[in-house]
Amino acid sequence: MEDLSRNLAKIVKTHTPPKLSKKAGSWSVLFLGDYGQIISKRISQRLGITLAIVLVIAIVSFSWLLIIFKSTREDNKNLSNALDISHKEVVSLRDEKDLLVVRLVVAESKIKNRDTDISPDSNSFVKTADSKAIDKTASLPDKKQVEEKIDLAGPEKIRRIAMEDFSFLFERDTATLNVQFKITTKNNQPVSGHVFVILKQNEDDQSSWLTFPYVSLVSGKPAEFKKGQYFSISRFRVIEFKTRNESDPKRFKTATVFVFTKTGELLFEKSLPVEIKETVSDQT
Repeated sequence: MEDLSRNLAKIVKTHTPPKLSKKAGSWSVLFLGDYGQIISKRISQRLGITLAIVLVIAIVSFSWLLIIFKSTREDNKNLSNALDISHKEVVSLRDEKDLLVVRLVVAESKIKNRDTDISPDSNSFVKTADSKAIDKTASLPDKKQVEEKIDLAGPEKIRRIAMEDFSFLFERDTATLNVQFKITTKNNQPVSGHVFVILKQNEDDQSSWLTFPYVSLVSGKPAEFKKGQYFSISRFRVIEFKTRNESDPKRFKTATVFVFTKTGELLFEKSLPVEIKETVSDQT
């Protein structure tokens, strides 16, 4: 009787398993189909490694580009903020320049008026035949008289326009305050410039004043003449200002009109009492 176990052991010892070839470099890629079937695709090992390397390079490149994009966007944002700040500084410097130009023009105008009105008389400083000096201060006007001459003579020299037909109308149903007046020229000479109107509750409290158009004030006068309403006339023109949501217009007692030339010279200044008239708007 044969010994089966001994024969089986001999067969196992003599059988050698097949060796896998080291050159068999292929991978199987499994795909799942729409209906659950498994699709097998074989690709070479080199192609798989190449695709993996390309994928890693793509991921690293995308990450690097994303970092650069965020950094560039942050730099652009900072540059935009710096540009806005620079623009505001330029506007502030421009306004300051306009204010300084206005002050310079006013100062030069006062100096010219003072030189023409109080020029020294050559005969006031002569000596008599017997070499006795005449009192030089006796013929000089006092300071108050000089200032009065400047105040009276100055405006007459530069005044080339006139204001008339003032009206202050208040529409109660729309809470709208309307200020109108007419600018006329003398001798039909063409004039252009910028005009402001300031409504005052009292002369001391500037915070209660209403300025048309709005502008900062320096010593009770507009600091930036270019912000006024522009006009150019050869005979006359009607100027109109409006403001809404005005609850108590009758608190204003006086109004002051300022007119500047295109170069910032004060051309006209006039104060007048305010009489508010209530009207009914035409809106239905």
